[in-house]
Amino acid sequence: MPLAPSAPLSRRRFHRAGGGLLAAAAMAGSTGMLGGSRAAAAVPDSPRFRLAGAGGNPFWRRSLHANWVLQSFAYDNERQHIYFAQYDSTNTDPGRVGDLWVTRTDITGNQLGAMALHGFGHGVGIGVEPYRGEVHLWTEWRTGPSGYGTRIGRFRFVNGATLTADDPSIEDRTPSVGGPMIEPQPAIDPWTNRLLVRYKVAPDRPRIVVFDLDDARAGRLGSEHRLAERALPSRGAWGGEHPFQGFAACGRYAYLIEGPVGGPACLTTLDLNGAGESTVVDRFVTDAGQSLPGREPQGMAVWIVAGRPRLAFGFHSNSRDVRQATVFYKSDFV
Repeated sequence: MPLAPSAPLSRRRFHRAGGGLLAAAAMAGSTGMLGGSRAAAAVPDSPRFRLAGAGGNPFWRRSLHANWVLQSFAYDNERQHIYFAQYDSTNTDPGRVGDLWVTRTDITGNQLGAMALHGFGHGVGIGVEPYRGEVHLWTEWRTGPSGYGTRIGRFRFVNGATLTADDPSIEDRTPSVGGPMIEPQPAIDPWTNRLLVRYKVAPDRPRIVVFDLDDARAGRLGSEHRLAERALPSRGAWGGEHPFQGFAACGRYAYLIEGPVGGPACLTTLDLNGAGESTVVDRFVTDAGQSLPGREPQGMAVWIVAGRPRLAFGFHSNSRDVRQATVFYKSDFV
């Protein structure tokens, strides 16, 4: 199925369309935008994944470095590696709250390395940035009272290393767009080279802000540099029954994975354009991984194969206390 009805999809088309984006963001000014206020800018149009469309399952019930719960994952699309963030759900030691493992694998789940993070958060979001021959990770950082991170940190992946939250090599890359930024969670759109941060301004008032990755890497994360900012739909009763489990973005659209342990798993598409809350344009209950014991949706990412993006989403499973990861993807576009 073609990615767009009028012309082939390419990064050049995305970036050319984005030329007016910065100007719109600058016109929006530096006022913090809360609740249902207008977006800071418009996001250029792009194809949208068909959530009910064809896909695949390249990664089935693979054990990661630690027997901990998969929380999120992202791709190094240059090397075709995956980085998984894992959290110890059985921990009862207050001194270890916020400890994570990051496991690196190949596309089919063979382990290629691991790194320990101490005091970082819950691991809800992770971004992978190949840069100058190395891999840098973006994660929530500096665990708060809730057990989630309070900042966004960027740091180099070093196989076998242990990184503590006070390590001076960690670069603080927390946006400052006016108002509070509670529990920020990063993701990288590798197709358009953008950083996205999901956060809250108050309980049940999530938002998302978008930056060019070059600006974000350099620490240019103020209101004047944002490409777009939107209110996300409040979770409400839906959120109580379908917990948020991860997000990704590709062009104009953000994608969520939601659902409880052993319950329905939902894929949701949000339009980042327009005013007020982002619009839910598609929602699909997937039966992917239905046979997994203790099936729980966890994580979402954009995977680029042969120059085409795919929407990958994951599941944690638990069989007799053996915790494993499974990944599926969607490849069709509307």
